[in-house]
Amino acid sequence: MSDWFDGGGSASPVDVEALMDSVAPALIWELASLGALISIGTTSDGGALGVTVTVDGRWRRDYFRDSELLKEFLHGALSAVRANPPERPSASAAPSQRTRGRRGP
Repeated sequence: MSDWFDGGGSASPVDVEALMDSVAPALIWELASLGALISIGTTSDGGALGVTVTVDGRWRRDYFRDSELLKEFLHGALSAVRANPPERPSASAAPSQRTRGRRGP
C-alpha cells in the first residue's frame, strides 16, 4: 500500500554528469580558490545532487536535479563569498616545523 509519504521521490537517479556538463565545475573551482569549502554528493536515494558551500563555519546546502538551478546557486555563492571573504592566514612558503609526540612510556 502506498501513501502520501511514498510520493516524495522522483524514482529516478540524478544524472550527475549532465549536471556537471555546464559552467558548474568552473564556478566550483573559483569558489575553492577564494577559500570556500565545497562538498558535493548525491542524496542517499541518488535522486538529487547535494552541494554545500562553507566559509568560516557558515554553510548553505541545496539539492539539485537541474543544471540551471545549480548554476544560479553557485553564482549566488560566489557573490556571497566575494562579499565576505574567508578570514585565513596567508600561506607560507617556509617548511612547517612540526614536532612529533612520543607514544608510550
